[in-house]
Amino acid sequence: MKAAVLNEFNGDLDLIDVEAPQVSHPSDVIVRITGAGVCGSDVHWIQGAFKDILGAPQFPYILGHENAGYVEAVGEAVTTLRIGDPVLAHPHITCGLCRACRRNEASFCESLRFPGIDGRSPGGFAEFMRTSEHALVKLPPGTDPAPMASLADAGLTAYHAVRRACGDLPADGAAVVIGLGGVGYFALQLLRAFSPARLIAVDLRPEKLDNAGTLGADLALPAGEDLVERVLQATGGAGVDLVMDCVGIAPVPEQSLAMLRRGGVYSALGADTGEACCGTLALTGRELTIKGNLVGTLGELTELAHMAVNGRIQLTQTSYPLRDANRALQDLRHGRIQGRAVLVP
Repeated sequence: MKAAVLNEFNGDLDLIDVEAPQVSHPSDVIVRITGAGVCGSDVHWIQGAFKDILGAPQFPYILGHENAGYVEAVGEAVTTLRIGDPVLAHPHITCGLCRACRRNEASFCESLRFPGIDGRSPGGFAEFMRTSEHALVKLPPGTDPAPMASLADAGLTAYHAVRRACGDLPADGAAVVIGLGGVGYFALQLLRAFSPARLIAVDLRPEKLDNAGTLGADLALPAGEDLVERVLQATGGAGVDLVMDCVGIAPVPEQSLAMLRRGGVYSALGADTGEACCGTLALTGRELTIKGNLVGTLGELTELAHMAVNGRIQLTQTSYPLRDANRALQDLRHGRIQGRAVLVP
């Protein structure tokens, strides 16, 4: 099969022929990939940002952790899927048996596999990928799975964060979404779907701010050094109840904490070089909450897919053939993507 593989850190992806994955466990499912989302985490992975956490990867490695397609083959124990079914793949493969899994915290599974990220399990920048039956969401017959691929991480992370934040956002309150890239694009839509609160969108790029109203924003503000002052002005000096930081680059975390009202919540979705620092006097005196968000559950992905299939959220993507994976990564690095970049094998 064709696959875009990485042979070394900071290198380009090479499109080569590799051996196609085979069923090796009774619960295995081989998916014929029709859409693989390109994520900021792929850029960080290529740059070696995860090597201290994950250890040395097994090069050559196939990235791609936002995957959708059709069932190509199944193991003998698979009962809920048939060849040809359209499916959306949760990015994690879990055991279902450890303490974390049994507590519905599968993202912390003791035997977690993360295709396209963990450096051992090949991802979806290829024609086929192996996953597990319990990691797949079966889509309704006739659904084109390719546009759904970005739900598997960008959409799911936003959904997980929004669901966790809903209790912190009163109906007459206000929230800020910073960064309208692949994750923020979903976060803004989902906040609007779940809350009548006032929503303020922030981004560096005018074209993304121009689109913010169609995603649910009541106000769009350009990012900049005076962002905190402009948010406070827009809220009559009170600050906002919730900030969803979909960027994670300094000075955004610091600005986010500064624009919160007393009792407010800083919710981090973007993972980058920024630091969420706050003195303990301010943290306790203002009773602030800091939350981190890591993907989401299989149940949440099922709910999100249902929303997408029923037209409750927009799915905007820029499609690239697999051979243009490096161009997609460059466009992502330079902020030229509307919605999500998706590779189409």
